[in-house]
Amino acid sequence: MSAKNTYNKILTGFLVIMGIILIGIAGYAIYDFISAKMINNESEEFISEFEDEMNIIDSEIITDENVDTNQTTTDNTSGSSKSSKVSSSRSKKKKKSTKKYYSYDICGYIRIPKTGIKYPIIADYSRNALEKGICLEYGPGPNEPGNTVLAGHNYLNRLFFSKNKNLKKGDKIYITDVYGVTVEYEIYKKFETSPKDTSYYFRDTKGEPELTLATCSKNGSKRLILYAK
Repeated sequence: MSAKNTYNKILTGFLVIMGIILIGIAGYAIYDFISAKMINNESEEFISEFEDEMNIIDSEIITDENVDTNQTTTDNTSGSSKSSKVSSSRSKKKKKSTKKYYSYDICGYIRIPKTGIKYPIIADYSRNALEKGICLEYGPGPNEPGNTVLAGHNYLNRLFFSKNKNLKKGDKIYITDVYGVTVEYEIYKKFETSPKDTSYYFRDTKGEPELTLATCSKNGSKRLILYAK
């Protein structure tokens, strides 16, 4: 066999292998895009039905503008703190038993205008649940007094908390619970920590509802943490 024929065979084999690799990459990218599209569509449909059933109106959002931010109280039935406003709003509404979202129970939904996301909050925290949405990792739950930790994956397809790195102090987060009460939270701290660090679970919120958003960063070697109140 001539050197030329050997070279041609090696080149052909290399091109075939490269072609297979490129087809695999393209196939994965298409699958990833379709999966992300399906999850986003399912999320939008679920939240739309939820909002219709609860008759949710933007003007009813509890913000720092309609509470006394200088007052803190552990009494959720009196005063003009955010927790008392939530309690008062809930007293006029009925708790909703939501349908399942990918077989999971839901305790509300999250909306972040800056990153354009809107997802149901899954009440179960597990590896499988994290593949479908934002999960309640720790704490009392949406709009309850105390620190509620929400976890979401950081994916290349920009699902879930993939764009949290673009958020900064002062950006708004909106949480709607199963009573149909929506509360506006403002980010006040952003930092990275070790994946093993859970100290951010336990901060004292002085009886007020606060949020922590947690996601991976730097290929999983760090956790990006956001505090909001």
